[in-house]
Amino acid sequence: MRTIWIVRHMHRQDTGNPHWRTQATYPDDPDLSPQGHAQAQRLGQFFADHPLDHIFSSPFLRAISTAWPVAQRQQLPIKLEDGLGEFLNIEAFPTPPQRHDRTTIAQRFPLIDPDYQSRLTPTFPEEDLAAIARASQVAAQLVQEFPGNLLMVGHGASVWGATWGILPDHPEIQCDLGAIIEIRQTPTGWELLRAGDTSYLRN
Repeated sequence: MRTIWIVRHMHRQDTGNPHWRTQATYPDDPDLSPQGHAQAQRLGQFFADHPLDHIFSSPFLRAISTAWPVAQRQQLPIKLEDGLGEFLNIEAFPTPPQRHDRTTIAQRFPLIDPDYQSRLTPTFPEEDLAAIARASQVAAQLVQEFPGNLLMVGHGASVWGATWGILPDHPEIQCDLGAIIEIRQTPTGWELLRAGDTSYLRN
């Protein structure tokens, strides 16, 4: 049976260094902090026991860096999906967020899939319900379109939305940084097995 994994990105660079934004070229697109990179390596170790067929990531750098150790271990391309991106609320982003350009991303992460075209592009600005709805829509589409076991890496709102796109009964989940959602296919539908597991990050 198939398994769908949904993960929130790890600890971000600007959280660990509050002065980073004043010097950054792309202040809306922080990488992970050193702590976050160590957490991402733990995620890669976790997925060593869970083979995947496709990896999808928000196009924001912190999500790509979270997915990267998993992609390296499994030698799978990362498909950048705008529909899994950050909640574009006007309080956080007075203007559309500027992200690292695709060439720079591809040079740093050579497993980025150059042929994948995002299935959904969010409209700026967004209300919270709109962000959840578009992540729900794109997750449901990816599950229908791509066979096998999928990993989707996103943000708070998009993790909620992606989960609800597969489980329409809208279960409660925990969405801390690095939280893992595991949804497994059964003969009668989809079953939530992990609702925000971070135990793999301990110790």
